[in-house]
Amino acid sequence: MIVSILFSFILIALGLIHFNWAIGGQFGFAESLPTKESGESVLHPKKLDSALVGIGLTAFGIFYIFKSGLFEYNLPL
Repeated sequence: MIVSILFSFILIALGLIHFNWAIGGQFGFAESLPTKESGESVLHPKKLDSALVGIGLTAFGIFYIFKSGLFEYNLPL
């Protein structure tokens, strides 16, 4: 249970960072992109790319919250 909660916090935090980049934030953006030896950036992600990754990371974070057993959920059959 503790590991699931830890994973969920990490994934949701990473998702929030990606959402920050999607709305134009610069926190850690340049440092996270790979560069060539000349300093030129190898990747040029768009805001939509960051938003999609943020959605995926947050979804997996929520999945781990449910798997931890903190919340009960009943799916209709």
